[in-house]
Amino acid sequence: MRKRGFTFVEVLVVIGLTAVAIAVLLPAIQQARQDQRRAQCKNNLKQLGLALHNYHDTFQVFPPGWVSKSGECGLGPRFGWQAFILPYVEQAALYNRINFNEPPPPATTKQIFTTSIRTYRCPIDPAPDVNPLRKDYATSNYSGNYGRLAAPRLRPLGTSDFWPGAVTAPMRSNGIFARNSSVRIAHITDGTSNTFAVAEKGFASGAGIWVGVTDNGHEDDTLFDASHRSRINQSWSSASSRHGGGAHFLMCDGVVRFISENVDSKPGSGGESGAYQRLSDKSDGLVIGDF
Repeated sequence: MRKRGFTFVEVLVVIGLTAVAIAVLLPAIQQARQDQRRAQCKNNLKQLGLALHNYHDTFQVFPPGWVSKSGECGLGPRFGWQAFILPYVEQAALYNRINFNEPPPPATTKQIFTTSIRTYRCPIDPAPDVNPLRKDYATSNYSGNYGRLAAPRLRPLGTSDFWPGAVTAPMRSNGIFARNSSVRIAHITDGTSNTFAVAEKGFASGAGIWVGVTDNGHEDDTLFDASHRSRINQSWSSASSRHGGGAHFLMCDGVVRFISENVDSKPGSGGESGAYQRLSDKSDGLVIGDF
């Protein structure tokens, strides 16, 4: 008996059904991948929270935003908080190769500072492993909380390094990190669950670098501010992400929250402040409200 094969119509039906199945499944696969990457980013922040608390347990203080004997601009790169917690993110070998008694050299001449660290990278962010916008140091997608006040300078892209001038970097902020900062948990009187510690800093904000700052005048290399002009996904010094609609924030108690880019924010005129500003201030004593 002659074997019967597929007819042309039957082949077209199979192809059509396969195309429909792919069309139905592909968005689900893409969504699953996005969810996995988002979960990995959230886990990175949890690891940073654990590292910060382990550092605090050891030294009774959170690491400084960055260290510099002088706050004058133009002194070059300085080590920051992410470099100091390297042993607590399973990077002790890298930490032991660093000479913290000398400022970090240009990344182009020191391979150690171009080393990409997975815990410091959001898997969905398109910024390269070496950040060309931050003098070619290794990229970090996480940034410390400088507080509700903007740093005393505005550094527009491609305009100038210092505006309105070379202002000395202050040693204090109302956040958790600043130059030579030494914040303890006891200083967070608004409560660790109501205060930002770290946020995402994505490609839209130029990402950041884990080594610290490229200069005293470049706080946004390793810190973000929560001023009204630096709302989420809005400016060079703001928290930002590619997750859509907001960014992940690590609270000082170690919990990671996704904060909407539409969170209540106010410019602060007449003493007003929004929930976003209050969450960045460790000790303003104000009620947070919904966020």
